[in-house]
Amino acid sequence: MELRHLRTFLAAAETLSISAAARRLNVTQPALSRQIRELEREVGHSLFVRHPAGLRLTATGQALRERGAPALAKMEAALSFAQGEAAREPAVLRVGYYGTMVIWSRVLAPALEKRTRRQPEVTYAVQELTNAQMIVALRDGALDVAVLGPGDLPNAPGVTIETACEFPVSVLVALDHPLAKKRQLALEELRGQEIASLSPESAPGRDRALIAACRAADFTPRIFSAGATFQEALLLGAQRGAVGLAGTFGAGIRSTLFPGLACIPLKPPGILLPLHVAHAKSSVSARLLAETIGVEARRAAATKRA
Repeated sequence: MELRHLRTFLAAAETLSISAAARRLNVTQPALSRQIRELEREVGHSLFVRHPAGLRLTATGQALRERGAPALAKMEAALSFAQGEAAREPAVLRVGYYGTMVIWSRVLAPALEKRTRRQPEVTYAVQELTNAQMIVALRDGALDVAVLGPGDLPNAPGVTIETACEFPVSVLVALDHPLAKKRQLALEELRGQEIASLSPESAPGRDRALIAACRAADFTPRIFSAGATFQEALLLGAQRGAVGLAGTFGAGIRSTLFPGLACIPLKPPGILLPLHVAHAKSSVSARLLAETIGVEARRAAATKRA
C-alpha cells in the first residue's frame, strides 16, 4: 500500500466527500477518485458506498480508517525524522589524515574519488594533521573523518574509531647513506642507527611497535624526535644521516613518493603498523566515507610491494 493511497483514503474517510477531500489534498476530484479505486482493488473490497449526498464507509473502510490513521501518523513522523536527519548531513565533510603521500595516494584519494561518484552532493575539505590534532578535532566536532596513524587513540565521545588494516614498514635513507644500496634490510641492521620519528606530542605511542620489534631482535633502537609531521621527520632525519620508517603500500612506491631517498623493505617478519579510521557517529556520509577508506586501505595493504 502506497503512502499517497492511504493519505487519500483517510482524507476521504474524514470528510466523507470527494470534493472536500480533493480540496484538502490540493488534487483534482478525478485523480482522487482514481487513487481510491486503486486502493480498493489492492484491498479487494469496497471502502466506500457512493450516494448522491456523499460517501459512507463500508465495514472494511471503517476498519482501515481505525488502523490506517495511526499508521499514517507513524509513517509521516518517520519520514519527517528522516528528512530532518538528511538536512543535518553536512554538505562539506571535513577530513584529516596522517600525513604521508603513501596514505594520500594509495588510500584516501581513491576513497574520495569513489565517494564523489556515489554521493556527488557532498564535497570534501582535506587537511594533513598529526594524530594528536585529529583526536582533539574529532572530540570538538571540527573533523568528520580522520585517517590516523599508529599511536595511542583515546576514546572520543560521539566518535567511532576502527583499525582499517596493518601495513608493512620500509626504511628510508638519503641516497648517500651507507645502507642506500641494500635491496632488503634485516631489522638487526638498524642496530646503532639513529631512527628519525615524530615527536611524542604529535603521535603519542607511535614508536611502541618499533621498540618492541627491536627489543625482540636484542637491541634498543636509537630514536630521536625529528618533527611534528612525517615530512619534517624525513627531511631532518636525512639531513643528519638518520634512517626513517614509512609504510609502503603497493608497488612503485620507491620511485614515485620518496624522491631523493632510498626506500628499502625490511626482511620478514619486519614491522607492521596499524592504520585507523575514525568518523563522527552522527553523520551517515562520514560513516560511508570511513567505510570506503577502510576498503581502500585493506586493498592497498594486500598489494604486493615492488
